[in-house]
Amino acid sequence: MKYMVDAMLYGLAKELRELGIECETASKLIQGNEDSSVRIPDPDIVEYLLKAKGEVCLITLDSELAQYCAKFNIPCIRVQDLVIKHISEQASQAKNTPSATN
Repeated sequence: MKYMVDAMLYGLAKELRELGIECETASKLIQGNEDSSVRIPDPDIVEYLLKAKGEVCLITLDSELAQYCAKFNIPCIRVQDLVIKHISEQASQAKNTPSATN
């Protein structure tokens, strides 16, 4: 699986590449450069992902873009969902762990 990040997650793409994971920015994949100052409209991103036929997973902070992906069965990871899941799991573990008493 290849990964695409939106403009807000440029740093994540770099970190993933350093780990050997194939990940590029939407700018790089759609425009052919890393210039994130040029906004790529959501429909252009969705069109690119549809043409990729499930071979590219979007990683995004954009809830509306994630909804478009869900509507068209495009692989997508919404960062907020991962954060919520992590915090919920941590809170659940804290509730189930007996407190240390002095």
